[in-house]
Amino acid sequence: MNIKAYFTSLPLQKNPKKYEQFVKNLDYKKLLADDLFCTKDKFFNDQDLIATNLEKTTAYFELHSQLGGKYHLSDIATAETDFEKVLQVLHWLTAHTFYNGAQMHMLTDNTVDILQYAFAKSFKNAINCRAKAIAFADCLVSVGIKAYPVCMMSTSFKNCHFTCRAYISELDKWCVFDPSFGCWFADTNGKPIDIFEMRELFLQDKEPVLQGYSFNGTTQCQAVYVNVFLKMCISNLSTWQDNSMDRRDTKKIPDRKKFNAKLPDLV
Repeated sequence: MNIKAYFTSLPLQKNPKKYEQFVKNLDYKKLLADDLFCTKDKFFNDQDLIATNLEKTTAYFELHSQLGGKYHLSDIATAETDFEKVLQVLHWLTAHTFYNGAQMHMLTDNTVDILQYAFAKSFKNAINCRAKAIAFADCLVSVGIKAYPVCMMSTSFKNCHFTCRAYISELDKWCVFDPSFGCWFADTNGKPIDIFEMRELFLQDKEPVLQGYSFNGTTQCQAVYVNVFLKMCISNLSTWQDNSMDRRDTKKIPDRKKFNAKLPDLV
């Protein structure tokens, strides 16, 4: 989430309690009042979103073989259903990496680099939502689950948060998961929902049922999370045109693969 104050304090990058307190103190009512939400993809960065397709965004590359071998992902995702496999990978990633939206260490979008930096390290090596979503999506592709990172951007394009969309074959639908907070979302009947369904709930002034929430091992800041990280940032949704390694190995932000493509809606 791109809030200016994130990047002004070194303790936020190294001290989990200070970062937690910072998030807890966010005035989400004022933030929402200043940035109206849920306009449904009017445009993205002043341009129409580029068309994309499922094959490009979920293709299997050598990167995924490397990840699967190094982290023994097939031994992590052992469940019989896609949904349970996704949760197994989600819990594994949550248990072995910290989240910090204020982290300033510039990483590439390469999951090998991301996990080498953050996996089984202290909060000092926490990663932000972009890195979490990219790593989670790549790990899912490694175990045969169609998935890709999703950039959620506020109406004003001042704030953003990254989540992940994964296809659950036994449900015959896409569902949304947030690896930064180790959670997923359901309707009132407990059924997993997609990111578009979640946006519709917010448009109706309702909220999804939050499942498995973990803010670096705590249950703190749930109201801030729902209202600022999700509700504020869900107005515009995009992904990248493909998940190849093209432009994923650069640390220069202007040269990176752009999140300027529509979310594919075909299986």
